[in-house]
Amino acid sequence: MLLFRRAIPRSGTCSTIKYLARSKDCSGQLYRSRERTTPHVTMDGGSNGYHGHDTHALPPQAICDAYKKYQRMSDADVNTDLEIVDFNRGLSPEQKEKLHPVGVVPSELIAQAQKEFKNSTSEDDSDLPEPCTIYEHSGFPGLRILPGLLPPECQTLFLSRLLHRELANPLHKTNLHDDYEIPFPPPNSSFFTYPQSAKNQVFVPRNPDSKHKPLNAAQVLQKKLRWLTLGSQYDWNTRAYPSTSPTPFPADISKLVTSLFQNAFTPESGVVLLYSTKDFMPVHRDVSEECERGLASFTLGCDGLFVISRDVNPGEEDKDDREQDLVCIRVRSGDVIQMGGETRWAWHAMPKIMGGTCPPCLAEWPVGSGEGGKEPREYERWRGYMRGKRLNISCRQVWN
Repeated sequence: MLLFRRAIPRSGTCSTIKYLARSKDCSGQLYRSRERTTPHVTMDGGSNGYHGHDTHALPPQAICDAYKKYQRMSDADVNTDLEIVDFNRGLSPEQKEKLHPVGVVPSELIAQAQKEFKNSTSEDDSDLPEPCTIYEHSGFPGLRILPGLLPPECQTLFLSRLLHRELANPLHKTNLHDDYEIPFPPPNSSFFTYPQSAKNQVFVPRNPDSKHKPLNAAQVLQKKLRWLTLGSQYDWNTRAYPSTSPTPFPADISKLVTSLFQNAFTPESGVVLLYSTKDFMPVHRDVSEECERGLASFTLGCDGLFVISRDVNPGEEDKDDREQDLVCIRVRSGDVIQMGGETRWAWHAMPKIMGGTCPPCLAEWPVGSGEGGKEPREYERWRGYMRGKRLNISCRQVWN
């Protein structure tokens, strides 16, 4: 699974993916593309004998068509498309027939999980957060949506732990590690203390003869940073997990996840994806993990469209034009998608990010992200960083 800048596949399938430079011509169109003709881009590894899914299968035509449809859709059309599941707008009668409440995460549980994540021992005088209704889709067994699960304060804490602390941990790989020498900040510091165009905090290409050019902090954090891996370090080249990991999954994030999901799974790996408004996630499946327990995907920042499909007639996996059930969900900051059961191995994608939809609690980030009443004044340089970005972290158990 890789994160790309926007491109609309021109073929009839998702088998051709284009990597695009961010440069634009006078018409505003992206150009200087180069094609990669792998069968498809996924997190699939080699043949996985644990759950029996073909890791080299091509995605069904139906979800490829849906992916292109939503990728081309304007923000205004997204707002008025009643086929898109949008919990803020309210569910249509047809959607209510398929999306059923199956449980509630109580206010007290959310508040306690947030308090422990905050590492606070004092009594909190603030109001309890709203309970979160858990919805499951009848056509996708195991697909659960938890709209607004994370309260605003928890969203800020979560984002800060990821982009301040975990990004600055040299043991956590990013998409830049293979090509650049990373000028990591001192312990307990952040890349967001760097000046945006400083000459002494430069990301220098490992190979001076390569096509890569030196980058400053603004170029990295605003444009080039695509992903970060936590815990068991997924190898994007081999599409597999190592049997051992030099770094454990962050304990406080693991505690937050296991508390909210009542130990449904143990987070051992986390894939953090950072989207700008022109970024997208192609159609893929997450089938490299040995463990069949569900994964949880958290949204922070701007809204996105999440598309998922499922075979109507099982046993037709070899048919490109097989019939599919499809659903598109608008996910907002604080929402969580849980993929378990039969839906754990489903084809899915993120075709569109909605710019200008970052919630107020994150709109000024990193300003206001200091914990314990302390905040580096350098954060002011990066004020508003998340206004045009969406961060997604999918937490998963790798091993049985």
